[in-house]
Amino acid sequence: MSTFVPPTFEILSQVLEEKFGVLRDDIKPDTVLEDIELDSLALIEVALTLQKQLGVVIPTEDLNSSGTVSDLFELVNTAARNA
Repeated sequence: MSTFVPPTFEILSQVLEEKFGVLRDDIKPDTVLEDIELDSLALIEVALTLQKQLGVVIPTEDLNSSGTVSDLFELVNTAARNA
């Protein structure tokens, strides 16, 4: 039986920093995604990147640029639990 290991906030931060040029200091749980210039198209790219790296599928209809980094993190963890 495999043990579920949730994706870490560090992995999400790394993707935002490396792929989208978001400064690490700007990636906090309460940061609004729009404030770090992640619009709906960028969020779809985030979801696809995480799918490749983690094997999780995040429904695009759940992505919301007015949400926070914490909201995105929860979507990733929910997708990982359901994988």
